[in-house]
Amino acid sequence: MTEARARDSDWHLYRRLLRYVIPYWYLFALSIGGYVLYSLGNVLLADLMQFLLDSLNGAGQAAENGLVAGAAYALLDPGDMTPLEFARIGVPVAMVLLAFTRSMGYFAGNYFMNHVARNLVHELRRDLFNKMLLAPSSYYDHHSQGVLISKITFNVEQVTGAATKALRVVVGEGLTVIGLLSYLFYLNWRLSLIFMLVAPCIALVVSVVGKHFRRYSRRIQDSMGDVTQVSNESIGGYKEVRLFGGQQQQGDRFELASAYNRNQSLKLALVDALSTPVIQTMLAVALGAMVWFALSPDILSGFSAGSLVAFLTAAGLLGKPIRQVSSVQSVIQRGLAAAEDIFAQLDLENEPDTGTHTVQRARGDIAFEQLSFVYPGTDLEVLQDISFSIKAGEAVALVGRSGSGKSTLIQLLARFYPVQRGRITLDGVPIADYRLGNLRRQLAMVSQDVTLFNDTVFNNIAYGDLAGASREAVTAACESAHAMEFIDKLPAGLDTELGDDGSGLSGGQRQRLAIARAILKDAPVLILDEATSSLDNESEHRIQRALETIMQNRTSIVIAHRLSTVERADRIVVMDEGRIIASGSHTELLAEDGLYAQLYRQEFSD
Repeated sequence: MTEARARDSDWHLYRRLLRYVIPYWYLFALSIGGYVLYSLGNVLLADLMQFLLDSLNGAGQAAENGLVAGAAYALLDPGDMTPLEFARIGVPVAMVLLAFTRSMGYFAGNYFMNHVARNLVHELRRDLFNKMLLAPSSYYDHHSQGVLISKITFNVEQVTGAATKALRVVVGEGLTVIGLLSYLFYLNWRLSLIFMLVAPCIALVVSVVGKHFRRYSRRIQDSMGDVTQVSNESIGGYKEVRLFGGQQQQGDRFELASAYNRNQSLKLALVDALSTPVIQTMLAVALGAMVWFALSPDILSGFSAGSLVAFLTAAGLLGKPIRQVSSVQSVIQRGLAAAEDIFAQLDLENEPDTGTHTVQRARGDIAFEQLSFVYPGTDLEVLQDISFSIKAGEAVALVGRSGSGKSTLIQLLARFYPVQRGRITLDGVPIADYRLGNLRRQLAMVSQDVTLFNDTVFNNIAYGDLAGASREAVTAACESAHAMEFIDKLPAGLDTELGDDGSGLSGGQRQRLAIARAILKDAPVLILDEATSSLDNESEHRIQRALETIMQNRTSIVIAHRLSTVERADRIVVMDEGRIIASGSHTELLAEDGLYAQLYRQEFSD
């Protein structure tokens, strides 16, 4: 990226971040007002030195020069008091007032700026999370879970740093720099120009350092995604790690990811540590030159003792805010790198939903017509010219070896991926013409990989669109799924809080909760993707009877490796390597002595 493009990119990021600030403009204005008071207090503290010293020297009319002194003499009548006597009253009062003004300005600036910044981060985090909820399935195929979590947590926190500490320092100390420079020009503009000579050098250092900060910040973000991913895998699969002795392997993976993150962080810290003394040295040279010129006879003749000390005090005070402004460069660049990544995610297309057709309840006629499919980013055709139909109320089983394309058909039916060639229709209408939410309300699914949430049993069953279901309806669904027998034994029954992904429940219990959720949905199309795979024989027998009940008068698609679960299907479709190679009843397929018969004999011989 060229320097001009990088600057354009930075300004583009600033403008997008500003959109999040605009709704809170009044808080931002209050913060700016507070920082103006704080900066004014800093300037007037330097000017106070002029009031004090000119009064000590008995400088007569010169004692009234200066901002603080002029205000004091205008507001208070000195009467017969000498300048020193008047200063004895005016200076302490001015010190207290200025200290109060600075503290109130600092409070208002910091509090309201934090208010704006935290709202900005909240809005960013919410938008990013909502975008992930609407992202297409291919987005999840190309990003690991750890990387996605890192974007919501670590990356957004980097923006937090830029939006809180950095913004606070840039605005607060930046206004102080502007105030002090204005005061220096007010006292002696020619002498102040000397200090301005160092400004381009400081700007150059900040620019060069900023490029390194941005590069290292991007690497740190990527490495944090790797650290999070390895951590999630190791913690989530701790049983497998221990059972197969993978501790060393996982430890080595974590070591590599963490070491890379450490190295990039140290590089960033090195550049940050070098930039500060370089800028301090430049400031010291500028201040030294200013003092040298200020003490020349020609310059001294235009100053009183108080104004000279005030000038030098203000110049000396410039060092701290300039150092602070330059030192937040690393925080700003980390925040901009994070914002760049966040906005790249927000700019991704949502899951396509261009359909307009809606139905209250579909009949359930499904047709797959000359369907072929390749997963995004791959070249392997997983479905090849698939054509078959399912009548409303019919139960059709999909059977085949792993990788034959059975689950892919279901993902296409639910529009997790767009159909590439051919089409799928529901009640004669292409599924792409349905509104996405309306289409999915016609489908209920129980899959092999059951997902449960960190919530109560009741809320896990009455989930999403089902959240308004009555307790009686949920209880009935659980009884139909033979789940109440173990739910009643839980500490709080339906109100028991489940752990992460239903931890503490057996595989069969988790599966029965998923079946209860599908029963409660009462959709016209029921999809069972290895729905009884986690059940023992006794549980499977009871669940099978429950499934047979809810499959009545519904279109049912059953995917199963255990062929004993599909014998009662109205029709069995046999798939292999993405193609349909046979179709018929259980008896007909056994008589053909093809792949189905081979798989059936193998299952029972095993």
